[in-house]
Amino acid sequence: MVMSREGLSFLDDEKPRIVMFCGKGGVGKTTAASATALHFARRGMKTLLISTDPTPSLSDILERDVSGSITPIEEVPGLEAVELDYETVIDMWKKRFGREVYEVVSSFLPVDEEIIEYVAGAPGIDEEFALSYVYDLYRGGGYDLIVWDTAPAGGTLSLIKLQEKFYRHLGDAARLYVRVKKALDILVKGRERRDPLGIIEEWRRLAENVLSMLRDERTKAFLVTIPEALGVNQTRRVKRELDEYGIKVSGVIVNYLVPEEEAERSEFSRRRREMQLRYLKEIEHFFGDELRIIVLHLLPFEVKGLEAIGEVEKHLFPS
Repeated sequence: MVMSREGLSFLDDEKPRIVMFCGKGGVGKTTAASATALHFARRGMKTLLISTDPTPSLSDILERDVSGSITPIEEVPGLEAVELDYETVIDMWKKRFGREVYEVVSSFLPVDEEIIEYVAGAPGIDEEFALSYVYDLYRGGGYDLIVWDTAPAGGTLSLIKLQEKFYRHLGDAARLYVRVKKALDILVKGRERRDPLGIIEEWRRLAENVLSMLRDERTKAFLVTIPEALGVNQTRRVKRELDEYGIKVSGVIVNYLVPEEEAERSEFSRRRREMQLRYLKEIEHFFGDELRIIVLHLLPFEVKGLEAIGEVEKHLFPS
């Protein structure tokens, strides 16, 4: 079985702009992301560690509150972190896009500002905004590297792609609006409003730019999984989804493997390791020809605090 012995050390030479960790909850994405961010910050890169996981645990792992706003990690110069939960993301969405949504919809339909709350509750809005939030940070250039703990579902990526097309077609169709704009201006005389066609075009470009960011060569995506049936099956699904949208996957991190020496100490550990090795072979079969496979062993301690994260870093980036 061919496994990468260098871990993620190859990233040191590739100088990525974004490193994404994808996978289902509870497989160690946040741990891998935190160790990676710590590694690059210690190498002198200004690094942002961001979690948009729907069940965030970044504050718990860092043992400090980084929820809702970008927070410097004082012990590690150049490292900052932020955790975005659902409520925070929706509030940010309202401030960023709420008024624009109202301006566009009210140009064509008799609605009031309650439409903002209605749209904010639409499925996928939180995940979609998280993508645009990361894009704003990426475009701003304030960080050498963004390390992203996320699980971009295929549904969200599909929504972004669909919207890019939808806004383009809507923009073409909505040009009919221009023909009656003078009449509408008379009806709403004295009311300040932005051109809805311009807003729609801005949305279309944003959707297009988010996809371009995710597809960029310097965006490195890693699938994090565990050597169990559910982990293997979900990893295959996420890989197919990312492939479909042109997002290059750089490797698979298999977490929580029982160490060989531990398996020798008890029948329970031996049987569990044997089970895990079967699924590890499946992972190598499915991905080994095209992706690096990095194995992280089950650790004898809880990963909380910078010291523990530093131990994970040593395993992910062996010298």
